[in-house]
Amino acid sequence: MKKFLSQRLKRLETFLEQKRLEGAFVTFSANIRYFTGFSGGEGVFLAIPPEGFLIVDPRYTLRARVECATVPVLEAPRPMEEAARLVREKMCRSIGLESARLTMDEFRRVRRHLTGASIKSLKTGLDRLRMVKDAGELARIQKAVDIHTQALNETLAWVTPDVTERDWAVEFEYRARRLGAEALSFDTIVASGPRSAIPHATADPVPLPSNAPVVFDHGIIYGGYCSDETATFFTTPPPKEFETIYQVVKEAHDAAIAAVRPGRRARALDAVARGIIQKAGYGDAFTHSTGHGVGLEIHEAPTIGFRDATRLEPGMVFTIEPGIYLPGRGGVRIEDMVCVTETGCRVLTKRPKFLTVLFE
Repeated sequence: MKKFLSQRLKRLETFLEQKRLEGAFVTFSANIRYFTGFSGGEGVFLAIPPEGFLIVDPRYTLRARVECATVPVLEAPRPMEEAARLVREKMCRSIGLESARLTMDEFRRVRRHLTGASIKSLKTGLDRLRMVKDAGELARIQKAVDIHTQALNETLAWVTPDVTERDWAVEFEYRARRLGAEALSFDTIVASGPRSAIPHATADPVPLPSNAPVVFDHGIIYGGYCSDETATFFTTPPPKEFETIYQVVKEAHDAAIAAVRPGRRARALDAVARGIIQKAGYGDAFTHSTGHGVGLEIHEAPTIGFRDATRLEPGMVFTIEPGIYLPGRGGVRIEDMVCVTETGCRVLTKRPKFLTVLFE
C-alpha cells in the first residue's frame, strides 16, 4: 500500500506542476483517502511538494497515525485554519482548492486565512487522477464484487414469492455485511412490476407481483472501494414484449462491452448501446447514460455518456448499464463492471446475464 500511495503523491506533484501551483488543499474525503490512506470523514491534506501534511482534529488523530504511511499527521482543533497557517509559514504563493467540493462559507473562511496567496480552482481535477486504478485498487474492487456476488446468490436462494421488495433488500444487506462488506455502495434497489420503470427506485414494503420484472441494483464497499451490478429478474415467465425488451437491452449491453478498448472515447460506448436501443424503437425509453466510473465513489469519472470525450486507458473501471423503462408498465436494466485492459476489457462482475425466472 505504501508503494501505491507514494506513486499517487508523485502524480499529484506532476499535476500541480502542470497547473503551475505550489500546493493544494485537498478536502474531499475520497481524495484525501486516495493520497494518504486516511479513511476518516474529516480533515485536510495539504500538499506542498515535496512535502505533504494530513491535518485532523483530535477525534481522528490516533486513527490517522495508524492509517497514514507516507505523510506526517498533524493535530489541530481547526484543520483548515492550521493548513492556511502552514501555507503562510512556507510562503506558498499559489494554492489550489477543490472548489466543486466547498460551500461558499468554507471558501470565504479559507480565503480569509490565505492572505497573500493566489487561489485557483481545481474543480474536479483531482478526481480525474483517480480514473486509472492501480493493482491495490483493483484487488479491493474485485473483492467487493466477490462479496456482493455471494450475497446475491445466497439471497436468491432465500427469496420466495411472498417476500416484499424491502425484505429482499434487507436480506441482501445482512448477508453482504456478514460476508465482510463495510457498507452498501448505495441503498439497494429492488423495484418490481411498474415500479421497475423508475431507474433509481427505492425498495418499498410491497409484495413482488406475478408475471413482472424485478430490477435488482446492488453494490457494497470493501476497503473503501465500491462495487455495482444490476440484474433484472422475472417473477414468472414474462410476456413476449418484455422478453423482447430484455433481449434488446442485453444486445446493447454486450455490444458496448465488446467495444471497450484503449484509445476509444467514453462517449463512443454510449453511442453503441444507445444506437441498438434506438434501432429497436425504444430510444426515448433509455433515459440515462450507459455507465459511470466506480472506485472510492460509486459514481466517478469517466461518465460513459454522450458528452464525455475521455479517452479510455488500461486500468479504468466503469459500468455498462443500458436500460429500457416504460412508465406504468415496467423496466429492464442490465449492468456489469468492466476494467479496461491493454487490448479490450475484463468483466469484473460474475453473474451471467441470461433471462432468469425466479418462480417457475
